[in-house]
Amino acid sequence: MKVRLGLAAVWIAAVAGTACDSQTSTSYGQAPGASAGKVRIALFNIRELRTEKILDVDVEGRGRHPQALAAARIIRRIRPDILVLNEIDHDYGADSSDLDLNARRFRDAYLAGGDDGLDLPHSYAAANNTGILSGLDLDGDGRAATDTDRGERAHGNDSWGYGSYPGEYSMAVLSRFPIRAAEARTFQKLRWLELPGNHLPRGHFAPDVEDGLRLSSKSHWDLPIEVGGGLLHLFVSHPTPQGFDGPEDKNGRRNFDEIKLWVEYLDAGEALVDDRGSTGGYASLSPFVVIGDLNAAPLNPERSDDGPFRTSVYDGMAAIDQLLRHPRIQDSGPFAVSSGGLVHNAELPRTPGPPAYPERSTSVFGDGARIDYILPSRDLEILAGGVFWPTAEENPEEAGWADEASDHRLVWLDLGLD
Repeated sequence: MKVRLGLAAVWIAAVAGTACDSQTSTSYGQAPGASAGKVRIALFNIRELRTEKILDVDVEGRGRHPQALAAARIIRRIRPDILVLNEIDHDYGADSSDLDLNARRFRDAYLAGGDDGLDLPHSYAAANNTGILSGLDLDGDGRAATDTDRGERAHGNDSWGYGSYPGEYSMAVLSRFPIRAAEARTFQKLRWLELPGNHLPRGHFAPDVEDGLRLSSKSHWDLPIEVGGGLLHLFVSHPTPQGFDGPEDKNGRRNFDEIKLWVEYLDAGEALVDDRGSTGGYASLSPFVVIGDLNAAPLNPERSDDGPFRTSVYDGMAAIDQLLRHPRIQDSGPFAVSSGGLVHNAELPRTPGPPAYPERSTSVFGDGARIDYILPSRDLEILAGGVFWPTAEENPEEAGWADEASDHRLVWLDLGLD
C-alpha cells in the first residue's frame, strides 16, 4: 500500500504541477489575493450544515460542533478568497429576508478569529427551492403536502426542490471581495418546460405538475464579484442527484437540464427569463467560473451505473460533458486531484489517469466520484489547484478532518488575473 501511494503521489505531481501541493500535507500556502495577480476559489459541500450545527457555540461564541469544526479547519488550511458552500441551511425561522445569515454565522463562529482566521467580510445568498412547498402533488401519491408534513419525506417530495423543511440543502457565498448583489441574476422560478430542448419526461407527471414544475432544484445564480479591478462572475448551482427514481429517470433528466441551463445561458439564452423578469443569457465580457456540486460524474467504464448514482446520458453525452466540452469552458480536472481520491475504497490498485481518472474524485460515494466542479472560462489561467483529500499515510490528522467534515471534499483553484 505504501509503495502504491508513493507512486500515486509521483504521478500526480507529474501531471498536475503546482497542483500537487494539495497532496503534500500542509503545503497550501497563504491565500494569494488579487494583489498578487491571482485569486483562490474554493467549493465545499459540507454535509447537511444545518442551523443547529452552526449555532453550536461556546460562551464566547466560538463554534464547537465537531463536523463544522473539521470543515472550518480545512477551509482555514486552504485559505480561499472566495468560498462557495453547498448544503448550508437558510434559516427561515430567524428571518426569511436574511438568507445569508447562516453563512455569516458560520464565518464568525468557525472561520474568523485566532491567528489563522479568515477575512471574508462579504456574503451572499438568494432564495432556493429546497423545502419550499409547491402546493402540488409532485410525487403522485394522491395528496399535496402541507406544513403539517414538515420534517418528513412527504414534505420534501412535494417541494420544488427536495428538502424536509424550508431552506434545507441551500447555498451561500463568502468573499474577501465586494459582491454586486444588486446585479446578480437568479433563476429559481424558471419552469422546466421553459428551457429550450428540455428533457422533462412527458406524461410522467400530472398536467398541472408538468406545466408548473420548476427546473432548478435549488437555484442558479450569476453572481458578479469585484476582483482585481474587474468583475468575475460565479455561476453557482447544485443540481438534483441523478438516480433515486424509476425508469422515467426524472432526476437524471432534471440534472441534465439543470446543467444545460448554463449552456443555454452562455449560448445567448434568449428564451431564459430570470426571477426579475429580465430575458437573455450571459452578455458580459467578464470572465466567469461555473461552480457547485453538480451531482454529475463523467462516464466511468470501470464503474457500474446500475446504482443510485448512475450517469444519465442524453443528446449523446453525459450531463457534465455539456460543460466539459463547451468551447468557452476549460476543464480543471488535471489540477483538481488528490492521492486520497485515487486510493479511496479500492480493493485493488487503481490506475491513475484515463479512462476513469480516479484521482479526480471529489466524493466518497462508491469508489469515489467527481461531482464537485470549479470550471473557469478559457480567458482565465489556472495556476494551481487541488482536492483536499490527503491519505492517512500522508497526514492522519488532515485525513481525519476530511472524513469528519463531509462525504464531499473541498475543491480549490488559483486563477490568474489580467
